[in-house]
Amino acid sequence: MIEPIILGFVQAITEFLPVSSSGHLRIAEYFLGFKMENILSFEIALHFGTFLATCLIFRNDILIAIKGLFLGLKDFKNASENDEGFRIALMVIIASIPIAIVGFFLEKYLSDIPMHRIGLNLIITGSILLLTKNTDKIPIKKDIFSATYYNVFIIGVAQALAVFHGISRSGMTISVALFLGLNRDFAGRFSFLISLPAIFGALILSLKDLKNFNNFDIVYAVIGFITSFVFGIIALKFLISFLKRGRFFHFGFYCMIVGIAVYLYFTTVAVN
Repeated sequence: MIEPIILGFVQAITEFLPVSSSGHLRIAEYFLGFKMENILSFEIALHFGTFLATCLIFRNDILIAIKGLFLGLKDFKNASENDEGFRIALMVIIASIPIAIVGFFLEKYLSDIPMHRIGLNLIITGSILLLTKNTDKIPIKKDIFSATYYNVFIIGVAQALAVFHGISRSGMTISVALFLGLNRDFAGRFSFLISLPAIFGALILSLKDLKNFNNFDIVYAVIGFITSFVFGIIALKFLISFLKRGRFFHFGFYCMIVGIAVYLYFTTVAVN
């Protein structure tokens, strides 16, 4: 019974910290030897937990975006230039286009990625995170009104790359946002707002493959959901605080160390 708690904790922490939740889940499942008749139902529960945690933390931004969206339907030109809520909603939609396309066409090819490739992807994530150390030297710090729709589309492309296990979604989106000159607060907020359509879309795609599950699976799924929801809130608040203090790049060292260890293990020890 301890396995779903551990995996729920791993999902919650790594979903928001820039270290790749999908990669860490695969690694944790391997070393825990965790097997379920219907592992998909359990993973859906984990992602739903972190999805609700994100909605709770950013509930004000979500409500503002929904109200702004209806306002924009009445006066598109004025709202797209002056209304914060509509700009957020429109930017989230634009940034979600790349991952919708990539996820739809590549989703069925992503589940069997070799473990050593996850290690390599973590090294890539770590390298990009380390490059954010000098982003404070970028003179322009854009907010919701000065960021362009082209900027957010590029951030969306970065998010699409995270469909590969080991590439961190939050790591890629926040890093690219900082490279483009967005201020740290807006970079973090926007990264997690655009995660909502991505996670929701992934849940919908997963549901079509969900098979009938027994009571044993339900218990595990509930435990995983509660754990990922609670620890997700804690991890998200921690990352926001960490990002505001300009220490985001520190996660790069962790990704590099874990990535190298995973790559070496699965190309040497595990093959013998």
